[in-house]
Amino acid sequence: MEVKKIDCPLCESPKGIPIHQEGPFQMVKCPSCQFIYLNPRPTEEALHEFYQKYLPEEERSVESWHKMMERIFKRAADLLQRFKAEGRLMDVGTGFGFFLSEMKRRGWEVAGVEISQRALDYARNRLSVRVYPGPLERAGLPEASFDAVTAFYVVEHLPDPVIFLKECHRILKPGGLLLLRYPHTTPIKNLLRLLGIENRLYDLPAHLSDFSPKTLQRLLVRVGFDSCLHFIGGYTLPGRLGKRLCSSFFGNLSEGLFYLTGKKFLFPGVSKTVLAFKRKDG
Repeated sequence: MEVKKIDCPLCESPKGIPIHQEGPFQMVKCPSCQFIYLNPRPTEEALHEFYQKYLPEEERSVESWHKMMERIFKRAADLLQRFKAEGRLMDVGTGFGFFLSEMKRRGWEVAGVEISQRALDYARNRLSVRVYPGPLERAGLPEASFDAVTAFYVVEHLPDPVIFLKECHRILKPGGLLLLRYPHTTPIKNLLRLLGIENRLYDLPAHLSDFSPKTLQRLLVRVGFDSCLHFIGGYTLPGRLGKRLCSSFFGNLSEGLFYLTGKKFLFPGVSKTVLAFKRKDG
């Protein structure tokens, strides 16, 4: 896989301090803004080819993926509808289109963007939802045309998250909502290293960065979003029993602590959801 060295994607600092290694790939920490990112990383051409085979192919595996994510999708749908009963939705990195199908069932007008041709074809042909070839910045979507934009486990895969979030902001209507679901892996990596436990939790080279809630909040405000709300937002249910039990335990623990602390404590290491609002004056 062809790789290249980069500066920090957020602040363009030329230096990065190595913090974790997975095989030939390493995550580094920017000494200026504290952002954690993969460096060196695959070129955009190599990434595009990589993602054509990233999602499962067999029908059984696709259905398992749906079941794993179904709880997250329903929690996100409920969260969106607390602020908007219905409207126009764009789901970025929509995969096989299951979230679009859920929102369509709830009365929303839906569309998606997907880079994987396999997943795009499934969403179009099996679920009858509109999906554009990705990435988002090349889809040519009109300005201020959506009431909500969602992206589940996407932002950590992107070469340039700043450009992505600016495009999300551009296509949202004034007062529109952006919902992001993302992993927060570094705290677990730090703990497991202390215990001497080897792992590949970053899923390198698929994940190009690892956001903390604080870093993502700063970036969202920087590109123009307002009133960011952070949630634990549920947990996935993997097919394997061990992973399912682990996800359920830490998911319930983190949810419990979140509500016991008045929605203030975000348990380090578990995936999180952030809801950001575009100002009504644009």
